[in-house]
Amino acid sequence: MIDSADNVTHMLPVNGPMRLCFTSEREDIVSDFVAELVQDLLGDWIVRQSWTGKPQANGGGRVTVVSDQDAGFRLLQQITQKKEKNGYRLR
Repeated sequence: MIDSADNVTHMLPVNGPMRLCFTSEREDIVSDFVAELVQDLLGDWIVRQSWTGKPQANGGGRVTVVSDQDAGFRLLQQITQKKEKNGYRLR
């Protein structure tokens, strides 16, 4: 969104979770991965990652507290680049 007062581009507010879902068809890596940026009840921004494995493997998860929404977007971008390099695709 461009602010008409100073012609500077600003992020649009995120009202709900921003979720990225990845999948892989390779047999040697985890098949599904989700990364999402959410704000918790205390107003902190967190990046939540979760994954499921092949039928015989367990899934898992990780929660990372970030300093602000922009830091969360940067972390999601890093996660996306890493996942795509490892053969995952957004679905």
